[in-house]
Amino acid sequence: MGISINIAIQLARIAPLLKDCQNGIMLGRQKMHFRPASWTPRLIAELGKLGIEAGKDDLFQKDGFCETYLKTIGWPRLESLDFSAIEGAEYVHDLSRPVGKDLKNRFDLIYDGGTTEHVFDIAQSFRNVDAMLREGGIFVSCVGTDGWFGHGFYQVGPDIPWRYWVASLGYKMLGCWTFPRKMAEAPREIPDPTLTSRGAEHRYAEPQFIFYVVQKQPRKGRPKPVIPSHYVNY
Repeated sequence: MGISINIAIQLARIAPLLKDCQNGIMLGRQKMHFRPASWTPRLIAELGKLGIEAGKDDLFQKDGFCETYLKTIGWPRLESLDFSAIEGAEYVHDLSRPVGKDLKNRFDLIYDGGTTEHVFDIAQSFRNVDAMLREGGIFVSCVGTDGWFGHGFYQVGPDIPWRYWVASLGYKMLGCWTFPRKMAEAPREIPDPTLTSRGAEHRYAEPQFIFYVVQKQPRKGRPKPVIPSHYVNY
């Protein structure tokens, strides 16, 4: 998955949360997916509302990847990790296998722009993210959550950010939203579904991404058991 219009806008919106990050990595080298011509002026206008003045040359680079755009919106420089070096990733690793010591506690920012949903052992990919993040580091994830049938192995619900990252690992939630791929509508904030009837069930008319930002906190002892929100009191 790459960066389409609504993802690009959301990445700019959360940039202030990353002001202290310096050493980052993206899972899979992300490309800018901007085929509809109307998306570029729409993005420039949305960036202007955020106080970011940008022209087309500030958004795109010749090889199609996203480093120029991330720099324009104030993100730190990101290297990339992939299971192959074919797209120029600095680190080559299969996320379905545990990372080695060379990658542990190495980064203060990790961006998952739709990679973990394509890893069959998705739980191991999350454990790898936790292992690679330094204390105080931030994990940003944007993956399909509803209506993405057949896109990857998984569609991710709010129990992943809230019950795994927050309740089990003790991360701090900095924000969790859903939004569609194309439609111009405001992101929907997703609160903790724990103790909410049927885990905060919601129906969407258009395919949606779930976009969340969590921060690693000091941890003592083992992570707590991961229990789905609907079953916490069973």
